Amino acid sequence: MKRIPDEKCASICGLFCGACPAFPDECHGCMSDFVRDVCKNCNKHGFLNCATKHNVLRCYECNEFPCTKLQEFSKTPVINGICNHANVVPDSMRMKKVGINQWIEKKIEEHKCPKCGELISWYDTNTHTCKQ
Repeated sequence: MKRIPDEKCASICGLFCGACPAFPDECHGCMSDFVRDVCKNCNKHGFLNCATKHNVLRCYECNEFPCTKLQEFSKTPVINGICNHANVVPDSMRMKKVGINQWIEKKIEEHKCPKCGELISWYDTNTHTCKQ
């Protein structure tokens, strides 16, 4: 059975890890114990260190939210014409408003193929080929 995204797929910065091309074979979300090397510790962007420094689990809990670092992060990368980081600020605000579990349910619905039920990755949103 395919792994279903859970609260560990609600990232520090507001990304939905369940829509990552690495989910679930290479990673179970950045808040899980099975994280792909490129995401461990958010080294490049420093969100893990920043959250720790501000004593929060996710960016939306911080008094400085949305900070310049997060706003800059929301502009790149663009792959297949899609910036998967574009919604980190509004998604974080939504996470804060409705709670992690309801946010995850909504993100699953947004990224699920209506025909085959497979999760569609960020970069395949416009090019998904249904398995049915």
